Amino acid sequence: METTTVNIGAEIKRANEKFIQAFTEGNAAGIANLYTDEGMLLPTGMEAVKGKPGIQEFWQGAMKMGVKGVKLETVEVLPCENTAIEMGNYTLTGEGGTRMDKGKYIVVWQKQNGQWKLHKDIWNTSLSAT
Repeated sequence: METTTVNIGAEIKRANEKFIQAFTEGNAAGIANLYTDEGMLLPTGMEAVKGKPGIQEFWQGAMKMGVKGVKLETVEVLPCENTAIEMGNYTLTGEGGTRMDKGKYIVVWQKQNGQWKLHKDIWNTSLSAT
């Protein structure tokens, strides 16, 4: 089981690297393609965003608001057959690498067509509202 956990963790890390690269390139369509067809975002202060077109629109909107980069740090991966739950920390940066937000996230991953894809993606800020 440990070998499987390590392999799944490494595969999820590679998928996160693709997410980071696509974000850096301003490629919202590339980000959306990292989600399952039924993928869902659960952002703070908004209704759920369902499906690849909505996910692409959401991330494109974040980019238009000035988010230029994202850093993802996996803290834990819990595998369960064709699903895995990842807990981690994120940092969003703007122009010149200025920090715009930081917080924590949980992603439910699903294996589809031999690839791990984001299925349910929820996060919240660790910054104070004041």
